[in-house]
Amino acid sequence: MKHAFIHKQGSPRLLLIFAGWGMDQRVFEHLRRPGYDIMAVWDYTEPDMDWSCVDSYSEICVMAWSMGVYAASQTLRAIAPRITKCVAVGGTMHPVHDTLGIPEAVFNGTLQGLSEASLRKFNRRMCGTAAMQALFAEHAPQRTVDDLRAELQAIADSTANRRQSAVKWDLAIVGQNDMIFPARAQQAAWQQEGVAVQLTDDAHFMDFSALANRLFIDKELLAERFGAGTATYDSNAAVQVDVLERLDRAMHSLGLDRMIMQAENTVLEIGSGSGMLSRRIARYVDRATLRLWDIAAACPQHLPIGRNVVFEQCDAETAIAHLPAESVDMIFSSSTVQWFNSPARFLDNCHRVLRPGGMAVITTFTKGNLHQISDITGHGLPLLSGAEWASLTEPLFQTVFTEEYERDLDFDTPLQALRHLKLTGVNSLGRTADTTVNTREVLRCMQPLFDGRYHLTYKPLIMILKKI
Repeated sequence: MKHAFIHKQGSPRLLLIFAGWGMDQRVFEHLRRPGYDIMAVWDYTEPDMDWSCVDSYSEICVMAWSMGVYAASQTLRAIAPRITKCVAVGGTMHPVHDTLGIPEAVFNGTLQGLSEASLRKFNRRMCGTAAMQALFAEHAPQRTVDDLRAELQAIADSTANRRQSAVKWDLAIVGQNDMIFPARAQQAAWQQEGVAVQLTDDAHFMDFSALANRLFIDKELLAERFGAGTATYDSNAAVQVDVLERLDRAMHSLGLDRMIMQAENTVLEIGSGSGMLSRRIARYVDRATLRLWDIAAACPQHLPIGRNVVFEQCDAETAIAHLPAESVDMIFSSSTVQWFNSPARFLDNCHRVLRPGGMAVITTFTKGNLHQISDITGHGLPLLSGAEWASLTEPLFQTVFTEEYERDLDFDTPLQALRHLKLTGVNSLGRTADTTVNTREVLRCMQPLFDGRYHLTYKPLIMILKKI
């Protein structure tokens, strides 16, 4: 395989793109995702890869397209512990398969009839619309037909000795107008693997920039905005305060305060922020060490740091992977995990590090949260529904308590609504020039309800889970 960095500015996070058959780095040279370096991998004539080139990255996100899905599944084992999210786009782990991939007759026909003319026809079918054809042509790969024939033959040969997948896929994106990898075959393949599928109206070739912006969290911006909002968070986060009050009542009724007092090893809070939850937990910690993690450089105030309370600035999504198994008594996280790239992998790690019978106490927000903003801007977090959260927790935990509800906040003007988001750090409008454009769109397009006021809808979810 060949590789090249498309964008490199010394980020600790890497977005790793596996290209489709016949592609090279040119196809992705316009791609940017703030907060990530970007590297493209292509040409699967030789299936192996020296991964030392990514040794400096603490977090790796993968977006594999078309034949790149199969290539990723065969080659990522060496860096799997640092991968936090894997997304398959327009492909499956069965590149030549009559029901789970490209039908064998179609694949063989493409291989045997490959020519300059057939390649042009293939690219038109791949792109679908004139607009996508123009985008592809602007960044078309520079490879010969002989080169592409050798790669396609190598893919065909390798499927006979296919190794077990080294990848845990988080999501599959399937274009319903895909004329290369049949959409029905993709859906069947991912259903067989138990991987969630998102259907789009795309052809095989998609807008990868839009996908990257939608699927992968800009954690540098997250740290910047939550760091700036720490001082104003408590007095403006009415919904988050309400969530903690509900959580307090549930914890007390279930005896979790006594469990915290009896903990002897580690009580871990992920996303300590301004310390609203930290101070509640600290009241009960006696023999254990309370470890507070937050991505922003702010230690919560009014806590006895240094006795049995330790604060660490870190990205919890990657840091938890380094904790020893069964080393933690209880895990707490309030209004944080919605900012993780892969909640599923986070839950796997929670289960791994908790002692038998240990508790995970998690609050987050579900699909449709702050829809008044995302409906206008097109920007929002890739949130899960309550049912999707339940499907992730059921194999790992006993659900001791769960509550899902809606809470509306209303404002006199759209500007007041945006100011509320800024003061709590919960700002999903993007960066720099995009921020200005999106702010103007919200101010122009946000509509009042029948009461004449402007509403923001929060959709909290509270979960208290016991390790099975």
